[in-house]
Amino acid sequence: MSPRFTAVLDRDRSTGAPVVPSPPAVRVQRRWWRDSRVVLGSLLVIACMIVGARLMTMGADTTDVWQVERDLAAGAALTSEDLVAVSIDSSLVDAYVRTSEFPDGRRVRDLAAGEILPLAAIGSDTSTDVRWVSVPLEPLHAPADLAAGERVDVWATPDASRSLEIVAEPELVLAGALVSAIDVEARGFAGDYGVVVEVAPQDAQSVLAAVRGGMIDLVRVPVGARIEATP
Repeated sequence: MSPRFTAVLDRDRSTGAPVVPSPPAVRVQRRWWRDSRVVLGSLLVIACMIVGARLMTMGADTTDVWQVERDLAAGAALTSEDLVAVSIDSSLVDAYVRTSEFPDGRRVRDLAAGEILPLAAIGSDTSTDVRWVSVPLEPLHAPADLAAGERVDVWATPDASRSLEIVAEPELVLAGALVSAIDVEARGFAGDYGVVVEVAPQDAQSVLAAVRGGMIDLVRVPVGARIEATP
């Protein structure tokens, strides 16, 4: 026990007065909403956020245009499922197709998924001199996700019963044929379905002969790939 505290006890004992402990100190807590500096600072931050958002909205001069959602080969007809609306700066809109005009014509070049549709990529709605041939396909003889607007190489494997060879070699019938439509609903007894390809008039005979003479396989041609001349 410290000497100072002992002296206090001795003094109290001499007088006989009871010792009353001092009450604990209470710190007065100031409410933050009563602090004018905090309130003023909060209001200033909120005002800056509102003004900044307003300025950004006023400065965003954009226009909606069409964007291609999947790869499409040159010559394919565009549909609503192929396009999605996106916004671009209005200063660039003159080079692209606006959503106010649906491009119901045919394309004149390949387009990749995610590309904004240029005006220069759209041709007239009248096609060139072409023919449409329906090719029957057995399951697993074409890519499962093949869709209209893609290009394929048409291969034919002659019927072995008509050939002297034990294993017939596949032959390239037509390179880079455009797929115009796929009919998976009208399936035959063997599960085969029809794929309509667009060909030049002079190629229709060879495609039909291949269909009648053996099994057909379709091989997808990626967008932008070089298409070899049909032998």
